This record gives sequence, structure tokens and C-alpha cells, in this order.
Amino acid sequence: MEIVSGVLCEVCHTKEAVVRCDGCGKALCKECRVFDIWCYGCGHGNTKAFCKQCNDDPAINILKTPV
Repeated sequence: MEIVSGVLCEVCHTKEAVVRCDGCGKALCKECRVFDIWCYGCGHGNTKAFCKQCNDDPAINILKTPV
């Protein structure tokens, strides 16, 4: 997850961005980001931030893969 500052959100174009989407790389504000934790091993996890589109795409967010 990449933290950003000084740029506008590339989704809503109104608020300051705080992070880049781990899927498409767009700068996202607090309202447009979706957090996820990809867990692995015993008690480990990676924090991910996605735009709503990438969050819902199983090709990008592996946790959305149909079972």
C-alpha cells in the first residue's frame, strides 16, 4: 500500500487522496478507498487498499474469487 499526499482523489476528484489503489494505482481519498486484509500463515496479513471497482474484481482482489 502506497501512501500519498498533495494530490486529488482520482475517483471523486474532490477530496485529497491518502493512498493509491493496489489494483489500478489510482490515488484515493478516505471515502473512496476500501481496505482489505489478505491473511496468510498463522496470524499474518497484508493490508490492501482498493478502489471500489478493483475491490469487486476477482482478477485483482483474490478474496473476491468465487468458491
